[in-house]
Amino acid sequence: MKNLHLKILSVVIAVSLWFGLVSGEYQEFNVYAPVRLKNMQGELVAVSADTHVNVTAKTPRGLMRALDYNAVTVEIDVSALGYGDTYHRLTPEEIKLPSGVELVRVEPEGINITVDKLVKKSTKVVPTFIGEPHPGFKVGSVTVYPEYVEIQGATKKLAGINSIETKPVNLSSKKEGLTYSIGIKETDGVLTSTPEQVEVYVSFKENVMEDTIDNVSLIAVNLNDNLTAVINDIVSVRVKGRKDLLTPENIEKKIKFYVDLENIDKPGRHTLKVHSSKAEGYQVLKITPNKVRIRLERKGE
Repeated sequence: MKNLHLKILSVVIAVSLWFGLVSGEYQEFNVYAPVRLKNMQGELVAVSADTHVNVTAKTPRGLMRALDYNAVTVEIDVSALGYGDTYHRLTPEEIKLPSGVELVRVEPEGINITVDKLVKKSTKVVPTFIGEPHPGFKVGSVTVYPEYVEIQGATKKLAGINSIETKPVNLSSKKEGLTYSIGIKETDGVLTSTPEQVEVYVSFKENVMEDTIDNVSLIAVNLNDNLTAVINDIVSVRVKGRKDLLTPENIEKKIKFYVDLENIDKPGRHTLKVHSSKAEGYQVLKITPNKVRIRLERKGE
């Protein structure tokens, strides 16, 4: 055959390269592998709090890039287990690994398995959250539909469950009402829930609070052109507003605190009321003291 020797040489080279690849230096890796309990019979169910175990395995370094980590699982045949709690030591045969991968160790070495009667139970749903709303806002109300789901699992496990949580709803930087379709959180002993998802509606409202600002700036308005004013007292104010806006810098910028010197055109000492201007989003609750001492002097004296 034409070029037969070249074809044979190509095959020899390919086999040599493959052999060098798979017989080279080994590299260890870790997988948090799911535990699957199989072949439970009748109206019984097998459950375990150890839903995952840590599997350490090794494979030739050249095969690491193509490795399917999802193929690493633990499968336990529970058909022979009796009713109640059993400690089961894991065997190498139960650790399912891809071709070319060798088991190094598994932690823990065994898991507790409970075999019990399979029952259903109506359980209240409790939403969970992560993240903080937009600055100045907080959660106003939360509605879950349906409020209850039917969970299924082992009698002993379900007896201690009075509510079941959703997976976290992310509130990060939110301020407008939103509806999430969210799944039920994986819970020890619960095999299924009906429905598998619930609707969580969250509304938001402004996070209004009060704060006291000390030593605010006072100005004199309607001061006669021939006079200067010296205010002798330090004033504190109690202000109500949205949390993110309630800072000394914002308050000084948005609200003017002043004494009115209208109709006073001679030097002297006076005790006058402190006024405040109006600003959208703010409410001045208290000014302390509400009157201050002021000394008026003629310019140039």
